[in-house]
Amino acid sequence: MTDLSKQILEKANGGLKLNPDEQRRFLGTFEERVLGYADLETADDDKFKNGFLTIIETFKKETQPLFVKISPQVEFDKQVFYLKQSKDADCQATIVSEDHNSSPFGLVIHSDAPVQTSEKDLRKAFSDLWQEKEMKKAPTSLWKKWFG
Repeated sequence: MTDLSKQILEKANGGLKLNPDEQRRFLGTFEERVLGYADLETADDDKFKNGFLTIIETFKKETQPLFVKISPQVEFDKQVFYLKQSKDADCQATIVSEDHNSSPFGLVIHSDAPVQTSEKDLRKAFSDLWQEKEMKKAPTSLWKKWFG
């Protein structure tokens, strides 16, 4: 009788999980499926927010389907933004539950199958999003400097 009650309790809690520490770290998915991740600071950054659609489109060329998991620790307005942008790009997006508060990541983009990615840190993989665009002034001539 205890085996039956044990099975019922396990099924009610979602059954046994493989690598629960790894799943907690990567917002409920396995590391081998992760295409890219952003820590909490990066996920809250406006430069990352502005380039998020570019990142999604780049990953969509590599693999389908895409899943976006958002930490509940990310700022609320950014959570909604990432959720909306992901849905508009035909990706499945979810804000994970409070069970993943120990995760250092604010956002994880993954597939449903193992993938090979050289750089998973989105801040490094898309470093051009963080570079300041310099506006070069046209050099002024010597006559302009003197006579305005």
